[in-house]
Amino acid sequence: MTARLTLIRPAIALVALFLTFASADAELKESLSVESPALNGPMKYSLFLPEAQSARLPVLYLLHGLGGHEGDWQTLGHIAQTATRLIRQNAIPPMAIVMPDGANSWYVNSEKHGLYEDALLEDLIPETERTHGFGGDRSRRAIAGLSMGGYGAFRLAFRYPDRFAMTAGLSAAIFPDLEAAEDVSRQQIGFFKGVFGEPFDVAEFNRQNFFSDIPSLVAIDERPAIWITVGDDDGFGLYEGNIALYQALKQADIPVEFRMTDGNHTWRLWRAEIENVLRYYGRVLTTGTE
Repeated sequence: MTARLTLIRPAIALVALFLTFASADAELKESLSVESPALNGPMKYSLFLPEAQSARLPVLYLLHGLGGHEGDWQTLGHIAQTATRLIRQNAIPPMAIVMPDGANSWYVNSEKHGLYEDALLEDLIPETERTHGFGGDRSRRAIAGLSMGGYGAFRLAFRYPDRFAMTAGLSAAIFPDLEAAEDVSRQQIGFFKGVFGEPFDVAEFNRQNFFSDIPSLVAIDERPAIWITVGDDDGFGLYEGNIALYQALKQADIPVEFRMTDGNHTWRLWRAEIENVLRYYGRVLTTGTE
C-alpha cells in the first residue's frame, strides 16, 4: 500500500491522503475533507473511485452508524473490495462511493451536534461532485447507510426525493412517530445522544422523523427507489421499525424492496447486504426500476 499527500482543490482546502489498494487503478482515498460553512469547519469523508472512470460517474453516499466515522465502511465493511469485484464482474456499473463523517448527529440539524443535514446536502454533496466530477443530478445519485446511517439515508431521501434516485437502509435505526417517551427504551434514548433534545423531546423526534413524509412521496412521479434490509436476530429489535416502514410504504402503494435476512446487528450482516444494495442501485441506474 502506498501513500502520497495531494492537494485536491486549494480554494476550498480539500486535503487528501491517497491510499491505493489492490488494483493500480481503483482507489480508496481517505482523510479527505470539505470546508463546511454549516459546521463552521471541515467535514471529513472517504472516497472510493473505480478503475473505469467516465466523465460523470454515478455516486452512492454511504453513511456510517452510531459511534462510527468515515473510515468504517472500508475498515470494517471492505466496501472498496466489494465494489471493485462487482464492477469487474459487470454486476454493477462503475460508480463512486462517498463515505462522510456524520459523528453521532443522526444526520439532522440539532443544537447538540450541529447542522449535519445542511452540511451533507449543501456543502459535502455539491463540493465533492464539483471537485471529482461524479453525480451532478438526481439520476446519478443515491444514499444508503447502516443503523443510524440508515435513519439518515431514509430521512434525507424521503424529505428531498428530488435529490436521490435510490435509498437503502441496512438495519436502519428507525421508529414510527411516538406518542410518549416510553414508546422507546431508555437505552435507545441514550443512543440518540441528545439529538432530539435533553431530556428527550417526543415532539422534536416526531418533527425530525420521516414517517410523516411518506404521504408527500405518493403525490410525486419521481421518488427514490427504496431498499430495506434488517437481520431477524437484530439485538436492538430494529426489525420492528423496519417492518413498520415497509408496511407504511406498501399501504401508501409506494414500491419498496424488503429483505429480512439471517443475522444480528453486526458487520457480518452489513458486509453481505451491502453487495445487494450495490446490485439494486446498479439496476436502478441501468433500468430505472424501483
